[in-house]
Amino acid sequence: MGSQFLLSMAVALAAQSGSPSLAPSGSDVGRLSLEQLLERTRAARAEAHTRLEGEIDALSKEIEAAPSPRDLAARVDRLVALGAEATPLIVRRIDPGSPGTDRERLRALQFANALGRMDTAAVTTELIETLKGGTPEGRRNALRALASTREIKRVRPEVEALFRAESGQTRQLALRTLLSFGGPENNVLFTQLLGGGDDTLIGTALDGLTEQKVVAALEDVRKLLNQVGTAPRHAQALLRYFQAVHESATQADVLAFVRLAQSGSLNLALRVELVNGLAPLNPTLNVDLKKSMEPLVASSDRQLKEAAQVLLARLGDKSTRREILKEYDELVVRNERWAEAYVRRADIYVRLGDDDEAIKDFRQAFSVGRDDPTLEQDELSEKLARAYVRKGKLKDAADLLNRAPISLKRLGELALDPEFASLRNSKYAKDAFGTK
Repeated sequence: MGSQFLLSMAVALAAQSGSPSLAPSGSDVGRLSLEQLLERTRAARAEAHTRLEGEIDALSKEIEAAPSPRDLAARVDRLVALGAEATPLIVRRIDPGSPGTDRERLRALQFANALGRMDTAAVTTELIETLKGGTPEGRRNALRALASTREIKRVRPEVEALFRAESGQTRQLALRTLLSFGGPENNVLFTQLLGGGDDTLIGTALDGLTEQKVVAALEDVRKLLNQVGTAPRHAQALLRYFQAVHESATQADVLAFVRLAQSGSLNLALRVELVNGLAPLNPTLNVDLKKSMEPLVASSDRQLKEAAQVLLARLGDKSTRREILKEYDELVVRNERWAEAYVRRADIYVRLGDDDEAIKDFRQAFSVGRDDPTLEQDELSEKLARAYVRKGKLKDAADLLNRAPISLKRLGELALDPEFASLRNSKYAKDAFGTK
């Protein structure tokens, strides 16, 4: 019975090797001994291993040739497509050695990125060994490879030990890896990091929490937001986090950001950015919010004042909306044949979230400025295309980009722009960006 089982396993393994010449046929099975079948199986697996190693060597050379970022990503995709059987061959290449050349480091990084997208269960031991005894670059690459491991319970203690022992970039990457693991074990870590005095680690923690949209850290982040001395140094990261978990943001959070935007310790551009970024938190227009916004609305700086007015108008303050638009309406009335007047009013409509009116003005700007050499046709086309996409008018956007005087390089950049994602994934992508 045992021999029959081994026999069937040998046939199956040989067949799975991908080598038709070595896999026994049905007639062969009757003529070959078990030892012969096992020998064929070993030969088939050795041939498959050699072929796989050859493919990886070829990709390694292509990666070291430093192709463009897009070509580099394609090579990583091909590594991932080799499957879990390739991980023992790939893991050997994630440490560039010391000192590694730029090409060796590039290659090692790409192999680590590939492992980060693969099932690494077969090489967890090797990755842990690299964490403990690899070069600094090798340890960081092992962390990248382990970010998506399924053996979190086994790996977490090793990453935590590295986090405690290391500093600088390696420590930050260990923290990112721990954040990617998730789980209640991280809650204590959130509290320690966000309440500590290391601004670098606080920033790394906030970035990781934002990327993972970790709602469990909300209360610790709120405490940081309300710390007068610390919050200004992390204003942008705090805003990004609350935007990522906007469904959990409260009116109190919005008021805290309004107070932060009034801080004299922040430069003007950052204060404007904070106010412009509050609408996605879906605040409620009430007495408390309007009162807290008064110092911003009364600001002597035009940008900050307008940002505050736009926020109130977007939240439903009709009188503020009329006040904002009055200046732009008058500009258009005085300059009916000046395309830029319509562009400026369209821009403010975009900020108010009124794409229908913005589209009307952008189109009127094209009509009025048909023969105006000062009108930036490419920039105007891009603005109108964005408005079309936001309204779901994908065919209109594609037709516009197809005939617009926009360079191929810029079209390629727009194809990767998150705001154009729906167009890129539609049947109109080729017309819009010249891609499939």
